[in-house]
Amino acid sequence: MKNELNILKVYKTNPAVSDLKYGSEQAACFDISSFITFQSCVKSYTKNNGLVDLLATQDAEGKNYIDIPPEWRVLVPTGIIFDIPDNYCVKIYSRSGLSTKKGLNLINSVGIIDADYFDELFIPIYNNSQEKIRLFSGERIAQGEMAPTIRGIINYIFDKPIKKTDRDGGFGSTGV
Repeated sequence: MKNELNILKVYKTNPAVSDLKYGSEQAACFDISSFITFQSCVKSYTKNNGLVDLLATQDAEGKNYIDIPPEWRVLVPTGIIFDIPDNYCVKIYSRSGLSTKKGLNLINSVGIIDADYFDELFIPIYNNSQEKIRLFSGERIAQGEMAPTIRGIINYIFDKPIKKTDRDGGFGSTGV
C-alpha cells in the first residue's frame, strides 16, 4: 500500500527526458539519466579549476553528447526536478558500471538533495580516467534513493567524552 508521505514526485523539463527506473524488482535505487540538448552549454571545471562551458554536439546518428576531458568535473543536466516530501531527501550515488568501465564518478561520493531544493537536478561527474570520455544524452549516469531524514539535536558539552570500549584510534584501527 502506498503512503502519500513517501511518494517522490518528479517533473520532467522536457517530454524527451528519460524516466527514472528501478533496474530490478529488488533494486534499492532508481537510475538517473543525462539530458543533453544539442548546442547547450554544460558547466564544467578544468583540472586546474578553470570554469568552462562545454558545448553539446551531435554524432552522425543525431545523438547529443558531450566529451569530458581527463580530470575535468562536469555538472551534467538531467531534465528532472524533484518534489521531495518533507522529512525526506534523495541521496545520489555513482553507478558502479559507469565508474568501473568509464572512470566517471560522482565528485562528492554521495550527493544529498534536500526536500526544499526545487531546481533541476545536475549530477556532478568527475572524469577519473586519462582519456576523453563521451557521455550521451539518455545515458544512465547516477542512481538515486529517497530516504527519510532524521535531524539530530546538537547539544554542546563541556567535558571531553569518555572512552566507551577498548578501541584505540580510527582509520583502520579495528584491523584489516
